[in-house]
Amino acid sequence: AANGGAAAPAAGAAGTGNGNAGSGEVWMDERELKRQRRKQSNRESARRSRLRKQAECEELGGRVDALSTENITLRAELDRLKEACAALNEDNSMLTGKLKALNGDATAVKGDGDAADGVGEPSPKKAKKGERGGEKGAEEAVEGAAA
Repeated sequence: AANGGAAAPAAGAAGTGNGNAGSGEVWMDERELKRQRRKQSNRESARRSRLRKQAECEELGGRVDALSTENITLRAELDRLKEACAALNEDNSMLTGKLKALNGDATAVKGDGDAADGVGEPSPKKAKKGERGGEKGAEEAVEGAAA
């Protein structure tokens, strides 16, 4: 009975508190619901982030492939151009040698090549086309010799 008497005021307090506890329970349910929504939102955000990262990785992988292919192509072209340059340098050396030989033959025929002969620089009136010196004349002399 003493317990019952003690229980009655507690029950009365609990009854008043029970109404508050009911709203507190609702409040706790709302809080739990918000927490669940936030968790779900975070999961979705993380999923979108992973998808973005995966798409970016795939795009970068594609760029790596494209740039690797371009690199191979450019290296092949560089090798080809180096070979062409070497061949042109070889041709240039050969033609320069021929030009020097032609100039040497002309000097041998006209004189011993000293300054007194005037062979090194013939006068423009007596010089034939291509014998006048300068790059253009030298090129024409080589072309004439090659023909």
